[in-house]
Amino acid sequence: MSWQGRILRIDLSRGTCETEPLRKDWRDAYIGQRGLATKYLWEAGAARMDPLAPEMPLIFATGPLTGTSAATGGRYSVVTKGALTGAVACSNSGGYFGAALKFAGWDMVIVTGRAERPVYLWIDDGEAKLLPAEDFIWGESFWNAETALKERHGKDIRVAGIGRAGEALVRYACIMNDRDRAAGRSGVGAVMGAKRLKAVAVRGTGGVKVHDPARFAEVVMEGHAMLAASPGRQSLTTYGTNAMMSKTGSFGSLPTRNCLDTTFEHYEDI
Repeated sequence: MSWQGRILRIDLSRGTCETEPLRKDWRDAYIGQRGLATKYLWEAGAARMDPLAPEMPLIFATGPLTGTSAATGGRYSVVTKGALTGAVACSNSGGYFGAALKFAGWDMVIVTGRAERPVYLWIDDGEAKLLPAEDFIWGESFWNAETALKERHGKDIRVAGIGRAGEALVRYACIMNDRDRAAGRSGVGAVMGAKRLKAVAVRGTGGVKVHDPARFAEVVMEGHAMLAASPGRQSLTTYGTNAMMSKTGSFGSLPTRNCLDTTFEHYEDI
């Protein structure tokens, strides 16, 4: 698929940005995004770490379809140990950030350590460096930080980062991108804030390659046609995931009261 074959590894404690090859055996075994990133997380010994410890990996991961024309091709995952749950956190987000990361030549960014002073990561295609965030975007909302980064580096960049909640280590803080897209599960924003990493800003001007472009295009069109014909498509387009509330409730998949009950009253009215 569209693998670039490279990982960007950031050590905030040392202030270093290093390149390493993507493990092909892990890639083939775990496919990508949450599966592959969770393998890297596990092998780093995260099970024994506190979520907010400097050594805890924070992984921005793309998958084999990221950056392609396939449905969901813009999505990426943030994988770490959840500040809220203490379990594996796999938080997924849409927008353009994931594709930009892939276009810049990277399959994943793995961040460890804790910066002495707040920083942000600037990725300009194949080049990466850490820059000061203090007296610039630290303490700002994500919207303001994203605006400031685009004013500095260009309107064509994509940004993922935290707001004040992540800086304050609120245990359910999100990582935001493209203004209103969110990796919102498990408190991944608190993990980012604990590292004093405000944002990852990316300019990706390259592209991705697939093995058989013609056949890939055919399969993508077939997939788009199947999605367009799906009876649930229109309701999801109109109402978002709220359209799934009744069906989800009927499965007993709306836990409430600290998971003492599997559904709550009147869910079908939402």
